[in-house]
Amino acid sequence: MVRRFAEALRRMIPKDFMNRLVRHFLAGAVVTSLAVGVFLTIRTSDAPPASAASGTTTTTAPTPTPTPTPVTFSGFYLAVGASSSLGFQPTGIVHHNGRRTPDGYANDLVLLEGYQGVALTLDQIGCPGETVQTILNTRVADHCYSLPETQMTQAVSFLQSNQSSPGVVTVDLGFNSIRLCLWAAVVNQACVNKAIAAVHVDMPKVLRELKGAAGPRVRFVGLEYYDPFLARYLNGAAGYAGASESLVAMNRLNATLQQVYLSAGVSVANVPALFDSEITTRVASTGRGVIPENVAQACAMTWMCYTAPFGPDDHPNDAGYSLIAQAIAAVLPKSW
Repeated sequence: MVRRFAEALRRMIPKDFMNRLVRHFLAGAVVTSLAVGVFLTIRTSDAPPASAASGTTTTTAPTPTPTPTPVTFSGFYLAVGASSSLGFQPTGIVHHNGRRTPDGYANDLVLLEGYQGVALTLDQIGCPGETVQTILNTRVADHCYSLPETQMTQAVSFLQSNQSSPGVVTVDLGFNSIRLCLWAAVVNQACVNKAIAAVHVDMPKVLRELKGAAGPRVRFVGLEYYDPFLARYLNGAAGYAGASESLVAMNRLNATLQQVYLSAGVSVANVPALFDSEITTRVASTGRGVIPENVAQACAMTWMCYTAPFGPDDHPNDAGYSLIAQAIAAVLPKSW
């Protein structure tokens, strides 16, 4: 598992971002053990192979593996949301450019917590395209469930069945409510205003239903969002304005989500902070010249700067999902 995670980092992260990612990993004690394991795995895989022509026999030490932490706490992890809650990434297949993967933030969070002795059993019930509004709709069928079953009925049933158990619920809703407003080159401000107003009205309803079904030992974490549309900055003068407008819109959405989450007693995962969304210091980015750091991060942690057939796609890549997992882990208890 650790080797797979390390190789994903090596594939997805340009060298000029490795130091920042390691800094993020080392920022909290919750990921220290994993960071050491990843470092050792990368260092070992970077070592040159022994030369058979040398006439000598070289013994290669096995890759060090972090010592597992004894399990001190067990609970469930229910991931509620849209496609990102399922680890979606592009496939490169025309007309089917996306699939669920086992490498999303929910999977990474289970790994991170496992290194702290916390054993979480993961249930992912998300539905691609889900919005704050559609999850509340009990009359219209979606492509994931057949009425009368919906993602919400699944979540409520699961929580009611596990009321005596401890656990974690992540709520990943809101991005799809605003996504189409930002997809065009020019941000649709009227659409943004309407979407954010709807999130402000409907997200409290979502939280009330979920929390009302949950037992007293369940911790809720709501996700804020990075801005993949910062990648527009690479499109020249017109792109600068589009990137700036998208960040303003995403900041408004995040401010609304934060207010709703905190009012409901839900912890907030500050995802934008780990994506450096507000940092505009100019940095050198491989193949892109000198650009703002938040733009470079959007390119390094998502598929938005890729060309067809894999992009542009606003989902995180493996490295981006790992950062989201860290943002969630940061607001979970250090000791359960």
